[in-house]
Amino acid sequence: MIDIHCHILPMIDDGASDLAESVALARLAVSSGVTGIIATPHLQGDRQGLELMPKLLSRYESLSKILAWQKIPLTLYPGAEILCTPETVSMARQKLLPTLGDSNYLLTEFFFNESAEFMSKTLFALADCGYRPVIAHPERYGAVKQFPELIEDWFFRGLVIQLNKGSLLGTFGSEVQETAQWILRSGLAHTIASDAHSIHHRTTDMMGLREYLQEICPPRYVQVLLKENPTRIVTNQDMFPTA
Repeated sequence: MIDIHCHILPMIDDGASDLAESVALARLAVSSGVTGIIATPHLQGDRQGLELMPKLLSRYESLSKILAWQKIPLTLYPGAEILCTPETVSMARQKLLPTLGDSNYLLTEFFFNESAEFMSKTLFALADCGYRPVIAHPERYGAVKQFPELIEDWFFRGLVIQLNKGSLLGTFGSEVQETAQWILRSGLAHTIASDAHSIHHRTTDMMGLREYLQEICPPRYVQVLLKENPTRIVTNQDMFPTA
């Protein structure tokens, strides 16, 4: 498995609090069958936010070396979770936004009360700039919970749908869980990630998710969600169609 959305870098955002926690998250991921993680710290998609990129890359390189030194069999990839703002498309036109594993895939997020109009307009503009937008946890957005047909429009227009492990397992409440389950049952999810933030909650342990999916999804779908499509992201290949 490759986890494409994880806040494993230490002392950057609301993820790992220190290096020890980063290493513990890596060990926990490996114990649950994860072979690769894309480090995706929160990053605001404007010029001020992008000033943090040297710091993010330095933390990424340091953690990669420590994992290798401790012989933890986990491949770490660079990335970021971009909070889309009115300035983000301008940054995209200048090719300044950090992608997932140096691919064309761009992990995007929005404020949870953002309008459907702004989200769609921004996502399609990012695609026009040559990026492949990956929509982080759309099941948590108010507009999607109210109008789930948005997911169908995004999916069939080539955007990538990434569900959160915790959403499916009930971490964020029944409404988010029901929305995530609807997306999954409809075949509109491309991949599922941990969105891990801590060794104590929202962790990198993917065992429970895999067992949950094996109970409700065909084996091939589980393979696509957890392994095939995440691998296609880090190798910059087209998504395997799921719907």
